[in-house]
Amino acid sequence: MTQSYFGDNLYSLRKSRGLSQDEFAESLGVSRQAVSKWERNEAYPDTENLIAIAKFFDVKIDDLINTSINTDESITTDTSSISARATECSENDSDDEDDDEEDQESNPKSAASYIWDSVPFAIIATIAYLIIGFFVERGWEIGWTIFLLVPVYYSVTDCIRQKSFSNFNYPVFVTFIFLLFGMLYSIWHPLWIIYLTIPVYYPIASAIDRAIRNKKQNK
Repeated sequence: MTQSYFGDNLYSLRKSRGLSQDEFAESLGVSRQAVSKWERNEAYPDTENLIAIAKFFDVKIDDLINTSINTDESITTDTSSISARATECSENDSDDEDDDEEDQESNPKSAASYIWDSVPFAIIATIAYLIIGFFVERGWEIGWTIFLLVPVYYSVTDCIRQKSFSNFNYPVFVTFIFLLFGMLYSIWHPLWIIYLTIPVYYPIASAIDRAIRNKKQNK
């Protein structure tokens, strides 16, 4: 997906609203560092944040990404504005590391997400599987399901970091439950019915995410 115009458009639209990066980040429920990287095209928002940005500025996603959006202040073509943008981004770069530390200290949830995200869960799962295999009856046969928790674990840390329930890897979690309890208790039927909760989970999660995001924007 081409995103060559995205950073310029985001900067232009934000400035046209008279918002600082901190203010815009807070209204969107993301970090200021994320906004800074988006505007420099060093990183790009996920689909949900992209939709939120387009909705926030009342523009089409395709225009936001693929065309050059001109605002009333003509920020994208003003030389002095471009220079100011470079200065702003440079100052933000120098503050990124300090801000990360401050965010973790002031926001326990954010700090926890960084800590848990650094845990080598795949290695822990491997060690756990070996222990289960050697010391638990049928451990080798059933214990391998623990590896399904690896993507589930990291999706949870992503949920905490992004404050988004939609990021949870629910299908893999359901598969873990189905296989584990199916092999333990041979209840493949009617346990398969839990798969019917997958198409229900994401609309509910998205609705919750929107409610949280709207609440932040209205503050």
